[in-house]
Amino acid sequence: MIRTLLPILLLLLSACASTGTNELSAKTKMAQGYYDRGINYLQMRDFEHALVEFQRSIKTDSKYKLSYYALGVVNDMMGKYADAEKFYEEALDIDSEFSEAHNALGVIYTKQQKWKNAQKSFQKALENKIYSTPHVPYLNLGDMFMAQREYGKATEAYLESKRLVNQDIAVYKLGMAMIAAGNVREALAELQEGAALSPKNPDMRFALAMAHLKSGNKRAAISEFRKVTELAPKTEMARTAQDYVTTLEKDESKTKKNR
Repeated sequence: MIRTLLPILLLLLSACASTGTNELSAKTKMAQGYYDRGINYLQMRDFEHALVEFQRSIKTDSKYKLSYYALGVVNDMMGKYADAEKFYEEALDIDSEFSEAHNALGVIYTKQQKWKNAQKSFQKALENKIYSTPHVPYLNLGDMFMAQREYGKATEAYLESKRLVNQDIAVYKLGMAMIAAGNVREALAELQEGAALSPKNPDMRFALAMAHLKSGNKRAAISEFRKVTELAPKTEMARTAQDYVTTLEKDESKTKKNR
């Protein structure tokens, strides 16, 4: 499956914390301990206890930027965008080159359709030459442009993300942007590559089916829609795929009768 927001955020949060523990002060080590406990609660989607642990962390060490960032993540996931924005900005007050916080702030601005602020935040994240995950803000830039129906710019952003890290989510989003832009041939090539990269990904298969359908290849589309029903049974996506299969097969049957 295409990875959802929470696993990606947790991966980034865990990666942020894995730095030189031996060089930390006793106070900071204690703050990190609360932070780690908060991450465990967040993995269980226990937002209430996660918030408590992250708050304990910053009370222990008011300069522990990761807990401000984590508080922003939790509030973002709870739909409390103003609070999330405040915590991300507090993290950036501690470290103005904290790219993860710049990127997360850009996501918050995107959700509120503050396009100029969002783009500025993503670009700030990318200015840090030692940023370890620049493919992430490029993905988010692409999402921002997609929301504005600027499909050409979205395609460019997703291409850059894919160039940095060739992962299924980048290929999927790139293919969808190309379809939206009317570049069906290019979308087919990307999504076929994505299906080879992640053959059991129903989202990718569904997107590939749509690309085949738009190119006029109904048989290939039916084949891919059927794979979706096999890979993700009893889901809304599978029901939609089956509806396409039924409709397309009826169309093929009518075409044969009229010949």
